[in-house]
Amino acid sequence: MSIIYQPQAMRYRGISITTNSTPRGAQRGPGQNQIAAAVEPIIDKAARELGLDRLAIRRINAPDSSGTVGSQQGPLTSAYMAEALDQGAEQFDWATRSQRSGDRQGPKAYGVGIGQAYHSAGRSGYDGLVVLTPEGKLHLHTGVGNLGTYSYVATTRPAAEVLRCDWENCVIEHGISTRHLPSASAQNGSNTSYTMTRTNYVAALDALQKLKEIAAMDLGGEPDDYDVGDHRVFATADPERSITYQQAAQRAIELGGRYSGAEAPEDIAEVTRAAVAGVAGTGLVGIARDNLPSDGNVPALSVGFAEVEVDLETGKVEILDYVGVADCGTVLHPQGLAQQVKGGGVWGMSFALHERQIYDTQNGLPGNVGLLTCKPSGYLDVPSVMQWSATDIADPQNPVGVRGIGEPPMGAASAAVLSAVSDALDGHLFNRVPVVPDMIVNHVAGQPQSHGPLDVQTA
Repeated sequence: MSIIYQPQAMRYRGISITTNSTPRGAQRGPGQNQIAAAVEPIIDKAARELGLDRLAIRRINAPDSSGTVGSQQGPLTSAYMAEALDQGAEQFDWATRSQRSGDRQGPKAYGVGIGQAYHSAGRSGYDGLVVLTPEGKLHLHTGVGNLGTYSYVATTRPAAEVLRCDWENCVIEHGISTRHLPSASAQNGSNTSYTMTRTNYVAALDALQKLKEIAAMDLGGEPDDYDVGDHRVFATADPERSITYQQAAQRAIELGGRYSGAEAPEDIAEVTRAAVAGVAGTGLVGIARDNLPSDGNVPALSVGFAEVEVDLETGKVEILDYVGVADCGTVLHPQGLAQQVKGGGVWGMSFALHERQIYDTQNGLPGNVGLLTCKPSGYLDVPSVMQWSATDIADPQNPVGVRGIGEPPMGAASAAVLSAVSDALDGHLFNRVPVVPDMIVNHVAGQPQSHGPLDVQTA
């Protein structure tokens, strides 16, 4: 009974839970994260009626690598949600904190909650381009934009690793087409990490093969007789028989054709063909389309654990603590991942408690026209310190084990906070987001809500 993975209604001892599903390949944005978050307290309700711990019911139904997704129930490349739940529960100390559910101190009620979220997170078929110059520099050309996460840099690292090139000798070419950038996936759908590491990997493999071929031409033997390291191409039987990367790059220019970029593969995109033409003759050019196997939906998965205190007199919710766990395959850049988990968590907290959009029912004009009246969470609205971690288990469909993680931390945090608020209010379900103070005050006072069951974002 995953809130994401099964499209049909599931039944547990007579309780029917209709679950939320995203068709394979569909996008899930902030609105969908809000909907998924609203479902999470229903999972808590099922756990209570079944006499199960709220962590246990999620773990029982946690998707694994044999799971399926979407209307066609396509396979997943990998999934380790159970591991993420266990990791987060230990980090959050769920066993201890959950014992305090519903505790009251004066007008304050205590609650803890769990949230889970998913987003399809990977594509294939784009191009990679690297150039090794006679100066010994490895130029990594990437069409990935800079959204503030620096994924345009992190996703090029596989190319440097394949060629065993020191990072100090690498130059990132990005940001403007005059730098000769290959085709790249749009940066949406949490797909950048999975998709673009693959393109850099295949481009580096092409450069590696050309390095070995050039060494075999000049030093004798077959390309498979050679390996690379310390910026050299050397014979595995006799490492002293070698050429430097600088020498190999110069020879590529002299040889021309496919070695220098004068000839390009037929299957690359037109924009990549133009990029190759722009770097032709400057060194040894590695260029390839990502034709690696890709079988199944690539999931980005996230878990959140939240601790809240609800003021029953004012309706104010204070988030005391939060732990976010990412199941995104191999960790590409720990600091970058930490900021994505935390930043997505803050946005999710906004969905849960603050960002109410209101439209006038007479004329349809928005009543919230800026960040002041549709308020995202600020520093005083979130815990001063938020914890995070990652499962760090490689995905087999990516050559370096990476999956994406962009959107799910939002849904996980929103769901965890709403679950915790519901826990503090003895399991009450508001069935909408955000949950704002007047809704809590009305509930506690036994008064009807200011909105009807079908009134969504209206005033």
